[in-house]
Amino acid sequence: MRKTLFALLTLFSSLTLTAESGNNISTKGVAPRRTEFISYTTRNAAEKGDRANERYYQNLLYRLTSTAVGESGEVTKTYEVELPMVWRDRDVFLHTEGGAAEKRIRVNGKDVGECRDDRTPSEFLITKFLQDGITTIEVISPAECDLRPAEMLGANPLEEQLFLYAQPPIRIHDVIVSAEPDATGRFGVLMMDVVVSSSRRTAENISVGYDIYSPEKELKYYDLREFTARPVGMDTLRFQTNIYGAMERLWSAESPKLYDVTLYLKRGGIISEYINIHIGFGTTTFADGTLYRNGKAVEISAARYNTSSGAKTTEADIKALKKEKINTLYIDYPQPYWFYDICDRVGMYVVEQANINTDPKGGDMSRRGTLANNPQWLDEFIERISASYYRVRIHPSVVAWSLGGNSGNGYNMYKCYEWMKERESKRPVVYGSGEWNSDLKLPEAKR
Repeated sequence: MRKTLFALLTLFSSLTLTAESGNNISTKGVAPRRTEFISYTTRNAAEKGDRANERYYQNLLYRLTSTAVGESGEVTKTYEVELPMVWRDRDVFLHTEGGAAEKRIRVNGKDVGECRDDRTPSEFLITKFLQDGITTIEVISPAECDLRPAEMLGANPLEEQLFLYAQPPIRIHDVIVSAEPDATGRFGVLMMDVVVSSSRRTAENISVGYDIYSPEKELKYYDLREFTARPVGMDTLRFQTNIYGAMERLWSAESPKLYDVTLYLKRGGIISEYINIHIGFGTTTFADGTLYRNGKAVEISAARYNTSSGAKTTEADIKALKKEKINTLYIDYPQPYWFYDICDRVGMYVVEQANINTDPKGGDMSRRGTLANNPQWLDEFIERISASYYRVRIHPSVVAWSLGGNSGNGYNMYKCYEWMKERESKRPVVYGSGEWNSDLKLPEAKR
């Protein structure tokens, strides 16, 4: 039995889709995908990204109380936390990323959901599972997740993240940003769709606002909008304004000019949360096999890079690559959120790659030959690319979308391409094993 397990795991490592996992969708009970952020109770903490001192944030990795192996070999890690009373009027999310490739989540003895993608975050809304006193959270993984030798976890295993955070019952769920030149090229046009979610059972009047500062820390614009949040639902507010001076501060790898945007939500005249994001004005397009940034052809000089340590070392690595005239990074799977922040700030293009790395079966296009051409796995493929897309779509450093590693081609990859093109009208979608479902052929990495 153990030999059989290892044979299967050699074929489907932690970075792959696993037909042996029992169903063909990688998530169950996961909250809707969105841009990756957490909210803060103070502007200063939001601007610094200071999670450690945010009172509605709890790192569970420090709360591990036991690790047990069951009769079937599954591994259960138990975490215990006592949440302050101030959390009780908020919606509480469990965020998991990295660690075991496959997980089931149980809170206070009740099943919450499951996920099977260790390279992108999965978030579970666990408010209704909480109780007074100690909250017990169990993360349960199949036996094979811990049987795999280290070399099968990939050369650069993603650092595990497991934390709780809480947002107000009426909260900012997502933000979608477009920051491009106007048709005349005289100024930048900022458009933001702010998605507000409410778990209240009655409608409530609130306000949503933002301010935007230039790279030189000059206030360029601010706005505040009042509206009525519908009960137990979502609303989208669109903000649009012209930002003068943006044309002289377009973002590129050569000149990574970033604007700071701070969003906030007010209830009863009091600000209940802040969210800070960085945006870069400009456009990424392609034509005739060439990538363009702000209308200028990009001469891609690429390196293959996956972070294997913390943010400080990664930033030093990326700066060193820039000194070697590297301007683009090819990654093999989604990276931690701070990786993209670093690339935005330092000035490095990224070809984002979904966590799809299956055995291409030597080009066998039959349903039994490759999962890429087996329609039973379409939902899993779409789940993987959507998880990759939604979390980093607002980053100016992401200039192209890769459908996955060398995983064969077929129906599922065709549908993945179509899914991406419905959402991406300008940035190219690429796939090394692609046919018509790849917009560009990227040059080989230099290292």
